[in-house]
Amino acid sequence: MELQSLIYLFVGVSFTIYFGLALWTKASSTKDFYIANKSFNPVLSGISIAVDFISAATFISLCGAFLSFGYDSFAYIIGITSGFVLLTILIVPYLRKMECLSIPLFFEKRFNSKLLKITTIIIVVLVSFIYISAQLKGVGIIFSRIFQIDLSTALLIGMCITLLYAFIGGMKNIAYTQIAQYIIILFSFMTPIFFLTIEFTNSYLPQLAIFSKSAIYEERYLIEVFEQTLNDYGFKSFSEFNVLNSLLIAISLSLGVASLPHILIKFFSTPTVNDARKSSFWALVFISVIYTSISSLFILSTLNLVKKTNSVEYDTFINNEIEGNEGKWLKTWEKTGLVKFEDLNKNNKIDLKNENNINELSINPDALALLTPEIANLPNWVISLVLAGALAATLSTITGLILIIKTTISYELIKENFSKNNIIARILFSKLLIVLIIVLATLFYIPNYTILQTVAISFTICAATLFPTLILGIFYKKINKIGAFFGILTGFIFTLTYSIYFLYINSSDNYFFGISSEAIGSIGAIFNIIIAIIVSKITSKRGKNIDESIDFIKV
Repeated sequence: MELQSLIYLFVGVSFTIYFGLALWTKASSTKDFYIANKSFNPVLSGISIAVDFISAATFISLCGAFLSFGYDSFAYIIGITSGFVLLTILIVPYLRKMECLSIPLFFEKRFNSKLLKITTIIIVVLVSFIYISAQLKGVGIIFSRIFQIDLSTALLIGMCITLLYAFIGGMKNIAYTQIAQYIIILFSFMTPIFFLTIEFTNSYLPQLAIFSKSAIYEERYLIEVFEQTLNDYGFKSFSEFNVLNSLLIAISLSLGVASLPHILIKFFSTPTVNDARKSSFWALVFISVIYTSISSLFILSTLNLVKKTNSVEYDTFINNEIEGNEGKWLKTWEKTGLVKFEDLNKNNKIDLKNENNINELSINPDALALLTPEIANLPNWVISLVLAGALAATLSTITGLILIIKTTISYELIKENFSKNNIIARILFSKLLIVLIIVLATLFYIPNYTILQTVAISFTICAATLFPTLILGIFYKKINKIGAFFGILTGFIFTLTYSIYFLYINSSDNYFFGISSEAIGSIGAIFNIIIAIIVSKITSKRGKNIDESIDFIKV
């Protein structure tokens, strides 16, 4: 079947599955809406949790990370995976014990402070808003390829689809839908890597490709060939690796992931704490299948790009006149504005590094994952499957984020300000707020930032605010509500001010001590802890009920 028809077929079938499951399992009660009626067994719950770790940042943006920041990319993988371990060990068991469905609710119970709760709600909504904006950019990129239109128009289409998807229901139907989404994501993510692994190495397992010998380049190890390629074509090599910034990025992402609200709520879909731990194990298994192959994907996608495009004659390439190397994809992607070719030396060839050390083929890093199977001339069904999987990854994360905004605002904020007789007004206000957030998130952007970097900003805010206060609230008995409030406020103001300054005011790379906006959350977390402890010592009075709640958590 012709490629475009296959794309419509695969995407259409996947959409039908998602919407069908969502309507079939539509939440019938408030309890269903928030916690999936605690009806999931650990394996299914683990799949649902795993899907939220395979968002647009992972599926779409990580592949092209080397085009932007080279070996620093590994900090993102380390941070995200280690954050999941921290979440399951340090956070989940204690919040489950207190039956706190959300972080604001936990803070209210632990510190008996409405002000701290409202502050936390604002942070949760802001973090989710930034996260959603990144996912919507991913949806826009996918639709720009599906319909072969410019990114701005595709973003509007993506916004409308997201709005429709947002009003389907709650946790119960999202969880069932995400199980189907994981299956599609798994096959769509791994299939092109299998093809590339077989082509470029003497191995058949993508997870081992990075340690294998090359099947093309004189039987040298793949990592050795990759490093030479980075140096030869002007990509960032290992010599440019920024140890301090990468370490702080990994820490920021780790602390941020460990306090992500939309991940945390998934652990309430099982009946007991023990089942929640089992869910964590299975989630780690399902996540590992994909994350252990990402390093190989970095290498294989870059080598694939160089092999298929460098020094190729442009006209013969785009007209599919080169046997075994069809290039029609280049014209298709140029329509989206995400790929551009400029023949600077007028030799009618695509030079990834011409005599002036300039790359004539400009590829948006967020587009490389979707481009890779087309560049490699993989079968049309693989190309279509990748697009369907990428869409599943973005929509699954968006629905989880929308759910947490609904629960945070409707269940914890609006419920207290609207009487039971005004339930219709409450629902309408909630729906209008979701519409407003999605529309504004579509318009929001960070200049010159990829999807992965944008998501990292939301993580770094969590790292500086929510995580330290959670840890202190659980394990440090002497922390009080005044200390917790000033600690979280300090981390929030410091991190947000630093990020805004370097993202919008001074957009150069001249960071203080080389610490980027994505890494600053680790410093903000330190300030949070210091201020919280100092203020708590100065204002050391605590109520008896607070002491009892702390003892209950730690028993």
